[in-house]
Amino acid sequence: MKDLTSIIEEYLKSAFKKAGYEIETVNVAPCAIPEMGDFQCIDALSMAKTYHKAPVMIAQDVARNIEDNEAIASCTVAGPGYLNIFVADKFLSEYTTEYVNSIQNFNFKDIDYRKTIIDYGGANIAKPLHVGHLRSANIGESIKRIVRRVGNETLGDVHLGDWGLQMGMVISEIQHRQPGLVYFDKDYQGEYPKEPPITIKDLETLYPEANAKAKADEKLMEQAKQATFDLQNGRRGYVALWKHIISLSKKDLKATYDSLNVHFDLWLGESDTQKYYEQVISEIKNKGLAYESEGALVVDVAKENDNIEVPPFILLKSDGAVLYSTTDLATIVQREKEYDAKRIIYVVDNRQSLHFTQLFRCAEKTKITNTPIEYHFVGFGTMNGKDGRPYKTRDGGVMQLKDLISEIKDKALEKVKQAKNDMTYSDEEMLEISNKVAISALKFADLCIYRTKDYNFDPDKFCSFDGKTGPYILYTIARAKSILRKASCEIDYSFFNVQNCDRKLVNLLISYDAEILKSYNELAPSYICDFVYKLANQFNSFYAKCNIISEQDEHKKQSWLALTEYTLKIMEDAMSLLGIETLEKM
Repeated sequence: MKDLTSIIEEYLKSAFKKAGYEIETVNVAPCAIPEMGDFQCIDALSMAKTYHKAPVMIAQDVARNIEDNEAIASCTVAGPGYLNIFVADKFLSEYTTEYVNSIQNFNFKDIDYRKTIIDYGGANIAKPLHVGHLRSANIGESIKRIVRRVGNETLGDVHLGDWGLQMGMVISEIQHRQPGLVYFDKDYQGEYPKEPPITIKDLETLYPEANAKAKADEKLMEQAKQATFDLQNGRRGYVALWKHIISLSKKDLKATYDSLNVHFDLWLGESDTQKYYEQVISEIKNKGLAYESEGALVVDVAKENDNIEVPPFILLKSDGAVLYSTTDLATIVQREKEYDAKRIIYVVDNRQSLHFTQLFRCAEKTKITNTPIEYHFVGFGTMNGKDGRPYKTRDGGVMQLKDLISEIKDKALEKVKQAKNDMTYSDEEMLEISNKVAISALKFADLCIYRTKDYNFDPDKFCSFDGKTGPYILYTIARAKSILRKASCEIDYSFFNVQNCDRKLVNLLISYDAEILKSYNELAPSYICDFVYKLANQFNSFYAKCNIISEQDEHKKQSWLALTEYTLKIMEDAMSLLGIETLEKM
């Protein structure tokens, strides 16, 4: 459907021309003071010099030439030449009904649709997710949903780190613990066991211990590097063991991501790009763009106008080994060849910006893809504790993500029990409510801050049912559902009339598509958070003023119930774009 702003702009453009003023584009925006109008146009101010006329006189001419139409109830002049427009009640009522019912099929204009892959995992095989992975998961999942909603064919890729030194460390550590395993017998030619020789619990300690030992002992570090080399060169036993490690690790990673309502379309890793290494390096060499520097193979990507030093991009290390810059470049080729990607969005910590500048420049300079690809680095700040310092365990260590989630669930359960001490819930209901409250607290706190900024996570603050929090939005949604349940009647939408309703709430509802578009253009879910928070506040204000269930005027009651349902639909849709599940009751 056509957006209301465009409809009003068309009528105003006609009025400008009828009044004798040529104008290419009319700019209309929501009126800053709702009591003065639904929309406002200030174009008369910019036309004063062209027509040698006071803006207020131009605005008056335009207002006089607004033709009778179904959309505009009034157009008045205010201040130095502002045009304030009220939309006709009947038109706005019908438009709102159609708008809310079409939210899943919004038609966003001026969008250049492209096959998009969003890289937002950053997880490493054999390493548990920690708090540093939270923002990538939350922001990336929301951006994927927003990009998809606007109409782009979109795939989310976890892009696992499964081919680096950590794999060699884990394999070496398993060999030290269980040297008799068949995987370490070079002469073994039979089938390897189907069941892994380790458990998920083992994986939690294997890498940390191996890493600490290798850093303290040069000999152990060399063994890990050799194991990495042998794995990457196809040693049978190591490959079989590596597959076990990947299977176990993926299962653990998926469980944690699932608890955050984060779901990837692709579970590819660095190893999946191995088949493209030689092709990429060979092509770049043949083009004469690579050269040796201190034994390493590199490509210059610096530019004359750089404000900072941009080092050469490393294709191969001095020992001929690949590194993550190599795999990142090969991944671009894979995404074009296997998935026809036209745009790749990387949701990564701000501190990785230099690497991605090098990567994008190298890909563009070497023309490694058959068609140009659009690259986006979507950087984000860090999540800190409420003291402003990195979020740590009580003993000062890096907190695992599953432990953080567990901690917040305990806090949410405590808050729910405090808030619901006069209500009876089964244990299952209490668990569902507290779990969803906890995840909404974690995700909304993460997403409501503009992504490039750092923020401090305070469990007490963000698990609260008051203020700009996920639980507050969930509570408002549950309140709307409760009203509709208590009404226990079929809503007659023909009675919906904005004249009987909160006009601020109505105008906020129909601005939802603009907020989605803003979030899409900046790849920033925080705009949707801001919107749904304002919507919840305005709905609660409306609820406080109107006794919906006990209203005796049936037409007015039906109108209020329709507005409640419309608000509920938009709030739930907005929360789905944030990747937050809602509740039926709280």
